[in-house]
Amino acid sequence: MESEAMNLSEKAAAKRWGPSVHWFRRARWAGGGPPYIKLAGKVLYPKVEGDAFFASKIRTSTSDPGKAAA
Repeated sequence: MESEAMNLSEKAAAKRWGPSVHWFRRARWAGGGPPYIKLAGKVLYPKVEGDAFFASKIRTSTSDPGKAAA
């Protein structure tokens, strides 16, 4: 069952976190997207790392810079 899987396909990742499949593909190409695994030609997104990635993008206002780069 997909909802119990530890790793999500592009389609399942898009459904879980919101951005389109195209966004995930572009983020892999350009960098700056969530961590992923490429295994036997398949791209998978680990749930834990994806949840952490998108949680780090939460802001409280348009002027909130988020976490400062160290």
